[in-house]
Amino acid sequence: MVSINISDIRNEAENLRPSVTVRLARSFFDMRATTEELLSERPSEARLLMLVLLSDMIFTLSWALKTLISPTQAATASMGSDVVLWLMVALMLRTTAIYALALVVGIVVKAFGGKATLFETRVGVIWGVFVAAPIGLIIAEFAVIINQFDGSLALLQSQGIQMTPYWLGMVPFVWFVSKGAAAANRIENAVPIFGTIAALAVILVGGVRYMAM
Repeated sequence: MVSINISDIRNEAENLRPSVTVRLARSFFDMRATTEELLSERPSEARLLMLVLLSDMIFTLSWALKTLISPTQAATASMGSDVVLWLMVALMLRTTAIYALALVVGIVVKAFGGKATLFETRVGVIWGVFVAAPIGLIIAEFAVIINQFDGSLALLQSQGIQMTPYWLGMVPFVWFVSKGAAAANRIENAVPIFGTIAALAVILVGGVRYMAM
């Protein structure tokens, strides 16, 4: 059971140190070391929630770029006119979904010899989510570029190219979540975890799209 005090969240927001930015940048090159550093600090649930909420903000910005500000023609045709509604629903459910993801990943890593507690796995997963968020924002910029130049470059008019920024953001998300979970569980190779989570994600997305038809 996750228990969070509102005053703790306020304190974590006030005490958010610049070193978090430095650690975030280091994570792109050494995810294991930064995850272990965070674990050694025994972060509170309020601090973890703050990381999730910050990643939610970046997620909203990146998807607003891709769906509202500079959507590609293929994305507009695919998502229809309910983009704002879907974005609001995704934002409202994302925090809960991340905690649910941490639980699922905790089960998955046990199959690969994971030794961490559910709390430690949750720390690794949430840190991975936070690290991946800025990369998702950078990838969203490709949708802006495609939107600007698809009229002059025939290559950018391909539906596959136009939809790439919308799916490519899942790759760093799953990768850093896998790396964070592997580090928390003292597992050297994160690739099997990455493959398993990616397969589950494909099945989930396929199921959602099937039910939406």
